Amino acid sequence: MSIIATIARKKILWAVTGIIIIAAIIMMIGKKPVLVKVAELRPGELRVIVNATTTSTVKSETEVTLSAQRTGRVVKLPVKEGDIVKAGALIAQLDLTEESVQSESVLLQSKATFDEAKKNLERSQGLFDKGMIAQQDLDAVRRAYEVAQSQYSAAREDVQVKKDYSIIRAPFDGVVSRKYTEVGELLMPGKQIVTIVNPDKIYVLATIDEVDVGRLRLGQPVGITVDAFPGEKFFGTIKRISPIVSGGKLETRTADVWIYFDKKEPQIKPGMSADVEILVATLENVLSVPSQAVIEREGKKQIFVADGRPLKPGSTTAVKLRPVEIGETNWSYTQIIGGLKAGEYVVTTPEASGLKDGAKVKIEQ
Repeated sequence: MSIIATIARKKILWAVTGIIIIAAIIMMIGKKPVLVKVAELRPGELRVIVNATTTSTVKSETEVTLSAQRTGRVVKLPVKEGDIVKAGALIAQLDLTEESVQSESVLLQSKATFDEAKKNLERSQGLFDKGMIAQQDLDAVRRAYEVAQSQYSAAREDVQVKKDYSIIRAPFDGVVSRKYTEVGELLMPGKQIVTIVNPDKIYVLATIDEVDVGRLRLGQPVGITVDAFPGEKFFGTIKRISPIVSGGKLETRTADVWIYFDKKEPQIKPGMSADVEILVATLENVLSVPSQAVIEREGKKQIFVADGRPLKPGSTTAVKLRPVEIGETNWSYTQIIGGLKAGEYVVTTPEASGLKDGAKVKIEQ
């Protein structure tokens, strides 16, 4: 029995020792400082920027889509997408054969009727002058003449209009940005043929959230980046702000803003995507923090503030969660108007695992 008791005591001892070791490890882990990044608060400039709600688009001030005005088959289409065209250049020609025959037939009939009516009027006028017919008879012949004249004029115009509608020409100098048909296709009235744009008069059409529209003014400077030219920045100016806010109940309500480039940018083409940064204010000598440092807890804006100064990479300290009052903000920085002072260090990685009010932290590089 004594041997069994000894073995039992040893097992208990080992179990207790294991529990102590595990508890010690847990305590050590619990005391391990949280790795965070910090930024020192210093007065400086804050540029307040308004961005578009979605990617913006480069458009041409002069853009038109040419469409068929009559039924006809395409017999000529000498342009392709990307072609540079001059005002008056032939874009497309529709077959006139069938309609030309019909129109000419109507024209000939109306001309014959008109010629006959004219002769009748001349003859009736002579008879009236001789007192051989009454005024009402002359008036009836004159009305017939006027009707025939009107029909003849309409027939002539119809022939000319159909000829004009069969020839589609460029209304201005530009570039064919899109082609919708090919030679041989039968077009109905309204069918699109090509779209022509003037690449020299371009602008960026941006949609701005309604909460920011009131801060915009004509003439405000805008920074523009174009996806096709990464790393390059272009500059423009607000020239027009839509007076209408659009959007349904479940959509963001926005207003369109027209931003024109400050100088010609021949490498930028209509249809390219762009992002805009509209400068609405520049604040001097203000405190600001990276926007990600500001968190919301219990309905208040708060920031983790590291104790002590100066803090260097590798330093260990504690943090306090402090409520703050914020002012202007942009995507990158937020103005602090209360709750912090210059020289303090704020945590810029508040999402760090284990970070809480009073936690020990270690400053990362």
